[in-house]
Amino acid sequence: HTMIEPRLSKQWFVRMGPLAVKADEAVKRGKIRFYPHRWTKVYLNWMENIRDWCISRQIWWGHRIPVYYCKQCLNNDKIRNPKSEIRNTRKQKPGTENRGIIVSKTKPEKCPECGSTEIEQDSDVLDTWFSSWLWPFATFGWPFEQPSAISHQPSAGEKEPKTVPNDDSSSEVLRDPAKGGNSRKQKAELKYFYPTNILVTAQEIIFFWVARMVMIGIEFMKDIPFRDVYIHGTVRDDTGTKMSKSLGNIIDPIEVINQFGSDALRFSIISITAQGQDVFLSPQKFEIGRNFANKLWNASRFVLMNLKEDAVKKDLCQFAGDPALSLADKWILSRLYQALGDFTRSIESHRINDAANRIYEFIWHEFCDWYLEIAKLSIDRQHTQIILCKVLEKSLRLLHPIMPFITEEIWQRLPREHGSDSIMITSWPHMQKEFISKKVDSEMGLLINVIQAIRNLRASWHIEHNKHVDVFIKAAKKTVHSVLSENAVYITKLARIGNLNISEKIEKPRHSAVAVIKDTEIFLPLAGIIDIDKEKKRLEDKLDGLLAELKIVEGKLRNKGFISKAPEDVVQKARDRKESIKAEVSSLRKNLSSL
Repeated sequence: HTMIEPRLSKQWFVRMGPLAVKADEAVKRGKIRFYPHRWTKVYLNWMENIRDWCISRQIWWGHRIPVYYCKQCLNNDKIRNPKSEIRNTRKQKPGTENRGIIVSKTKPEKCPECGSTEIEQDSDVLDTWFSSWLWPFATFGWPFEQPSAISHQPSAGEKEPKTVPNDDSSSEVLRDPAKGGNSRKQKAELKYFYPTNILVTAQEIIFFWVARMVMIGIEFMKDIPFRDVYIHGTVRDDTGTKMSKSLGNIIDPIEVINQFGSDALRFSIISITAQGQDVFLSPQKFEIGRNFANKLWNASRFVLMNLKEDAVKKDLCQFAGDPALSLADKWILSRLYQALGDFTRSIESHRINDAANRIYEFIWHEFCDWYLEIAKLSIDRQHTQIILCKVLEKSLRLLHPIMPFITEEIWQRLPREHGSDSIMITSWPHMQKEFISKKVDSEMGLLINVIQAIRNLRASWHIEHNKHVDVFIKAAKKTVHSVLSENAVYITKLARIGNLNISEKIEKPRHSAVAVIKDTEIFLPLAGIIDIDKEKKRLEDKLDGLLAELKIVEGKLRNKGFISKAPEDVVQKARDRKESIKAEVSSLRKNLSSL
C-alpha cells in the first residue's frame, strides 16, 4: 500500500518509428515468414504500435553508454537556466542543443566546445537488447576497422616511403589483426552468412529480439537478417507446468543421454514437438527414441550380416521397369520415394515432427516389419540384396539430421564404391518418381491386410505360433484373386499356413473362424486345431462373466447419486469400462457363432 510516484530522469532513447516502417513492410511483402504463420500478427501488432525505446539501464553490469559530459559546459548551462533540471533543447539556440554532450567510442581528452578536461562518462549501461539486435552482423567484425595506409622504409634511390593502399583489391592482408587485419575475411564471412536462412527462437522475444534485429539489419545492412522465423513452443513437464530450475521439475539432458543415448534424446523431443506447440516432457517419452534406435540398429545388423559386397554395386536407377522385381521389391521402392517426398516437404515447411514421424513410420513399419521379413525368403537373390542395401542407405541419409550418431555409425559400415567420407556431407537423396506406383501400393496393401487378418484370427483363438493351419480365401474379384494367387508364398510363409486355397467360389467350412476384408472373406477351420466343445464352454463362461459385470457397471451409471458425487475420472472410467465390455461381448458372440 505504498504510494508510488513517477520520477522524471534523463534517459537515452532510440526513435523507433522510422525503423519500424521498413521492418513492417518486409513481413507484409513476404520477405520474412513466420512459422507458425499466426505469429505474423503478433509481430505486425508490435510494429504498428511502436514506441520510442529507452536504452538506458541503471545497473552495474553491461556496455557503458558511449556518451561523455563536459562538466563546465553543463554547469554553465545550469547557470543560464537555474529553474530547469532538464534542458528543453527546443528552446536552445541553433547549434547549441548538444553542447557539453560528446558521443565517442573513446574518452576525449578535452571538450571540443570549451576545451575543458573535466569530462566524465555516462554511468548508465545499454539495454541488453540494444547489444543483441546487432547480433546478425556485429559477430562478423562490423563495423570494420579502416586503418591508415601502411608504410615501409624507402630503398636506395627512393626519396619518399611507399604506401600500400588499404583496399580490398590487395592480394595480401598487411593489417595488424589487433587493429582490424582480418577485416577482409570478416567481410567475406558477413557477405556469405548475411542474410541467413532461418532464426529459431521463442515467442516471448518476437519483439524484444526478432523485430529489433530486422529493424537494425535493414537500417545498417540494407537487407533483412533472415528469411524465416521458426517459433518453438515451451518445454513443460507431464503436468503442464513450465520446466524451471527454481521449481525443480527440469530433466537433465546429460542424464537422459547417459540412460537412453543422445540420438534417442533428439528423436524423442523432435517427434513429439508439433510446430509452435508446447512440449510435454517426461522421462518415459525418451523410450520412443531408444526403441527406434534399437530397431534401426538390429535391422541394419541383419542387412550387413547378409550382404555380399560385390552384389550391391548396381544403382537403383537401373531397376526402373525391371521385370525381375517382385511385388515386394516394387512396393518398398514406391514407399521409399513417397517417404522421401513427404519428409522433404515437411522439412522445407518446418514441420520437423512430421518429418521425424514419417521416417519412423517407413523404417519401422514398412521396411523392418514387412520388407525385411519378406526379404528373408530370398536373401541370396541379387535384386533383394541391392534393394536392402540401397533402401537402408537412403533411409539413413534422410534420418541423419535427426539422429546423426547412429546413422553415421551404420553408414560407415555399408559397402560403397565411391562418394563422401561421411554421411553428413553426402548429397540429399534425389527423387525418382518412376518408382512410385499406387497400383503396387494397393496390391501390397491387400496382401498385408490378408496376412494381418490371419494372424489376428490365430491370436484370438490362441493357436500356437509355430503351428501351421489351413486357410480358405474367397476372392470375389478376379483382380484380387490374381494378386493373392501370384503372391501366395508371402501369405503362406508369413502367416504360417499349411494349405492355402484361394478361389472366387468357396463355401465356409464348418467350425471356421472368419475375417472379412472388404469383399474378400477368410476362413480358418478350427476342427482338429482346438477342442471345439471345450473352447465353446470357455467362451460361454467368459461371456456370462462379462454380461454380469456389464449389468453392474450399467447399474452404477444409472445411479444419479454416483454420477453427481463420484469424481469425474471415476465416472469416466466406468463409462470406458462399459464400452470395453460391450466390444468384448460382441467379439465373443462372433466367435461362438463360428463354432
